[in-house]
Amino acid sequence: MSPTTSASARQESAPRPPLSARARQRRTAAASVVGSILEWYDFFLFGACAAIVFNKIFFPSFSPLAATLASFATFGLGFAVRPVGGLLLAHLGDRIGRRPVLILTVVLMGTGTLAIGLLPTYHQIGIWAPVLLVLCRMMQGFGVGAELGGAYVMSTEAAQEHRRGFYGSLPGAGEFIGVVIASGAVAAASTLPEEDFLSWGWRVPFLASALVVVIALLIRNAAPETEQFEAARDSGRRERLPVLAAIKARPRAIALLIGSGCATAIASYAIQGYLPSYLTHQLGLSSGTAVLGITIASAFSILTIPLAGALSDRVGRKPVMIGGAVAITLFAYPFFLMVDTREPWLIYTAITVAFALFLNSVFAVAGTFYAESLPTEVRYSGLVFVREINGVIFAGTSPFVATLLVDAGGDRPWYLAAYMAAAGLASALCTWRLPETAPCRSGASGASGGSGG
Repeated sequence: MSPTTSASARQESAPRPPLSARARQRRTAAASVVGSILEWYDFFLFGACAAIVFNKIFFPSFSPLAATLASFATFGLGFAVRPVGGLLLAHLGDRIGRRPVLILTVVLMGTGTLAIGLLPTYHQIGIWAPVLLVLCRMMQGFGVGAELGGAYVMSTEAAQEHRRGFYGSLPGAGEFIGVVIASGAVAAASTLPEEDFLSWGWRVPFLASALVVVIALLIRNAAPETEQFEAARDSGRRERLPVLAAIKARPRAIALLIGSGCATAIASYAIQGYLPSYLTHQLGLSSGTAVLGITIASAFSILTIPLAGALSDRVGRKPVMIGGAVAITLFAYPFFLMVDTREPWLIYTAITVAFALFLNSVFAVAGTFYAESLPTEVRYSGLVFVREINGVIFAGTSPFVATLLVDAGGDRPWYLAAYMAAAGLASALCTWRLPETAPCRSGASGASGGSGG
């Protein structure tokens, strides 16, 4: 072998230089964001179609109210399955690594969404149509349960200490990118004649999710494992049952973290999941009005979420979250006053203010706040437990409860407004009772060990 060939072989076999902290930060952020795009694309599609499509083609033999409730119950079932999938996959995430689990969540979510786009209707196969819809929804929920929690964990752990709030908020921004894409797809499909929309038009956005899945898998496969997990694994700091260890060590913090997220869960899903039905059935407006309003709000949210995350790096997590929760309480009644004018521009403004400013002040910071409140070895499981219990109790039930509250109020939204206002107040109180985790305010390195005792 010539010296040149030998040198070339040694160069090719030499290990690649380790990634710099900034390179890890960027790659992990990209991997976290792309999965969040897919998650919210999937869930927004289902929520929007539950209000305007599924009640007609999968539950056509019911009364209009019963069909809407059945459709939203199927929507809520995804949240019931989320803790099961979330805790199982998060357990693996704390045991074998964040990266392989987040690859699996993309496969599960994408398969469920693609399958929904291929389902036959009730008129074609009878009762099996809603049964298959439920099974697809369960597959979505199983994967989604560990998706955003894992994205929060990866992005927070990979971020430099003084930028955790910003980088931890990026998966939330990714979710709204997914909403923009999905709502734009639904809005475009809903411009078709109703017969075409209900027969094939609604399927196109579901089938198009395959492209997002491919992109997400490519990016996540190239992302590195987080150094904090590798350090915990190499030092032997791994729990046999991480979620039980997290609950046993910090039961009060876990309970308060669950409560701190109830405002965003209730208000956001009441707007995303129920508002299209309210505008259509109670106010007689086009179903596309709410979809367009949410699209506008989501577009603004892509900018306001990172801004709120960056603000929390400067002033702390708690002030930003409490301010947003109080704003939700104060805006609940004005929100519906603006919606009830039936003026599209006022409806769009109400949705944008509620989402882009108030809800996102809580949502943008919550993932980082949760992650910093828990030790590395139980962080994934503990964070998923908090999010998914919150989802089962508050988020998944929100469209269903909203439908009942508006019906109980004689088709008026004031009971629902009271429910949203109470949720904002509860979130503010729970957050206030928790310790600050931002290093700039607490003086502690929350992401390396947590401070939520």
